Amino acid sequence: MTCSLCYHDKSVEFLNLGRQPLANKYPRTKEEFEAEDFFPLAIFFCPRCKNVQLGTIVSRERMFEDYYYLSSVNPGLVRHFEALAKQLSRAAFVVDIGSNDGILLKPLKELGIKAIGVDPSINVSKIANDAGLTTIVSFFDTETAREVREKHGTPDVVVASSIFTHLENPHKFIEAVKELMADSGQFIIEVEYIGNILKNVQFERFYLDRIFYYSLTSLKHLFEAHGMHIADVEEIEPHGGSIRVVAFKQGNGPEPSDRVRNFIEAEEKSLSLGRLAEFKHSVDTHVEALRDKLLEYKKSDLKVAGYGAPARVATICNYGNIGASHIKFIVDDSPLKQNRFSPGTHIPIVASGHLEIDRPDILVVFAYEYLEDIKRKTRGGFRYLLPIPPSEVM
Repeated sequence: MTCSLCYHDKSVEFLNLGRQPLANKYPRTKEEFEAEDFFPLAIFFCPRCKNVQLGTIVSRERMFEDYYYLSSVNPGLVRHFEALAKQLSRAAFVVDIGSNDGILLKPLKELGIKAIGVDPSINVSKIANDAGLTTIVSFFDTETAREVREKHGTPDVVVASSIFTHLENPHKFIEAVKELMADSGQFIIEVEYIGNILKNVQFERFYLDRIFYYSLTSLKHLFEAHGMHIADVEEIEPHGGSIRVVAFKQGNGPEPSDRVRNFIEAEEKSLSLGRLAEFKHSVDTHVEALRDKLLEYKKSDLKVAGYGAPARVATICNYGNIGASHIKFIVDDSPLKQNRFSPGTHIPIVASGHLEIDRPDILVVFAYEYLEDIKRKTRGGFRYLLPIPPSEVM
């Protein structure tokens, strides 16, 4: 396979998670069960630029026309973006690409900073606009960039948090960002970091919504191909371990920091074909252990439910063949997901009040990065199972 970033024609498949449904499409009826489509989920590694990407690309229009992910239902993410807004307090004008329900726009507005969002999801953008958070409903391209500049002016900061992994064509996206931003402006991206995915065996982070899984090396190749450079990088908490990267047009901004150089040097050793083979073995070991644990609960007549129905539920449950016979229902705080079913395996998704009606013995915490928030919400009254690798916590 040819790498979509550096065009090296010898990318290698290192993990195959079988046929998977669209992870953010939550069916509601039996008719929708039957209409679900499944696609191959194979993951490839480019040894030249250390890019990781999927072998199958599903149309972005199909993916995001009707979307069920709301950022603001996660208290940890809300705190994260409130902190980012404070860091941007000196900005005159911020454009947030992939702004979702306005999770960054809201604290920016509260700080008196001019900010608008761009997001392709019709239903989610409506939530933001209804809340008074100006959001353009569109995929971001050069035409959208020109529209923003003509109607709103030139931003000195452009943010793209988490959406970089979703891009069908990162090269065109960066050219559109350059069209939008001021010459001296900064471009801030936040992406899940492939180094953490490998280190923590987070195979559930792979699903069809996300095409690319970046290393800093691959991002460096990408930005330099478009006359930009990375000035800084830092590790951040969201999504199980991400990185925040700050980039500028060439000739602007500071020189690359020591952190950038240290990251690149570390990746030379840590991102290798040998390391990827170890990862594949660990994935299969962890999935088998999870199935064994759920069967153990079943034999002991323990009732099992889940908490959190993020996209990773689709990857874990479809690859592990885990369904409603293993997990009776999943609680999720997003009203867009409630009274629907998990993609592919069709586990019912309900509101948190259901825990009082049909109390389980075990809660599988799929939204594991928010474990402490979930324990507070449920008053610590359950046995909690972290799924990968399976580990019970009190």
